[in-house]
Amino acid sequence: MKNPTILEARGLSKHFEVKDGFFSRETKTVRAVNDLNFEISKGETLALVGESGCGKTTTTRLLLRLQNPTQGVINFEGKDVHSLTGADLKRFRSRVQAVFQDPWSSINPRVRIRDFVAEPLIVNETLTSGEVDRRVHEALDAVGLGPAHARKYPHEFSGGQRQRIAIASAIVTRPDLVILDEPVSGLDVSIRSQIINLLKDMQQEYGISYILVAHDLATTRYLADKVAVMYLGSIIETGDTDQIFDHPRHPYTEALLSAALPSSPTEKNREIVLKGEIPSPLSPPDGCPFHPRCPKVVGNICSTAFPQLAAETPQVQVGCHIYK
Repeated sequence: MKNPTILEARGLSKHFEVKDGFFSRETKTVRAVNDLNFEISKGETLALVGESGCGKTTTTRLLLRLQNPTQGVINFEGKDVHSLTGADLKRFRSRVQAVFQDPWSSINPRVRIRDFVAEPLIVNETLTSGEVDRRVHEALDAVGLGPAHARKYPHEFSGGQRQRIAIASAIVTRPDLVILDEPVSGLDVSIRSQIINLLKDMQQEYGISYILVAHDLATTRYLADKVAVMYLGSIIETGDTDQIFDHPRHPYTEALLSAALPSSPTEKNREIVLKGEIPSPLSPPDGCPFHPRCPKVVGNICSTAFPQLAAETPQVQVGCHIYK
């Protein structure tokens, strides 16, 4: 039986108006995110993957209410996130948390660890000082740190320990959903596996849902249940993680996965080299946004019609004309 849906996005778009040149008064529209549709269930991990500039970070900022969408809606447990006010808004901010990329800049260096981890509780809930201390100690214990660490300052910790502290701050409110924005990319390789396993263990213990933004495809495959591949602001393929990695359908997904390191030294990857550069979001191509670089273009339809996502298998949806 499928777990209940925690969050869903329908028709989600974000456009920015920017000047057309340094001295120009004319503006152009940057379509950073275009008509995204996805959902995530309780205890599930959805990964957003793609090259830099594809819209992953803008999507997470919309999910966290740091920006307002141009079109579309984000529903958290059936309520529109961007229309929440008062107690409903506080509850949303308590139940949806984030862990960011850089453990060195995401923590205020002037506050003790206890105060940093406690901040989401103090802002969003009404608790006594003793209750706050107890919850902080529980969160630190969950990430492998003791109560004694609460009295220290950030400069006394390594990068891996700082990321554990950032995770403790994210889970101290006992959230239902945590957005992980490149949570291990700033860490040494030897520390990454510890943080990834910690996130996996916490999900199994507390039933937390994750939205993972990652360049590291090995991390994505290990953590994610579902993957959404983004290109130039759109989702071009989405579905079950193993299906996407083992049998990529979209030509861009094939190229993206071919560039990843093989899982074993004996495995050989045939790297697909794409021609040309990613088009500018200021002037995206007509039709399929990938067609100027695609090695499998099929006639004029690729340059004139935008391909809508359609079910290729029960587990995978693909937006590509070659399947039509």
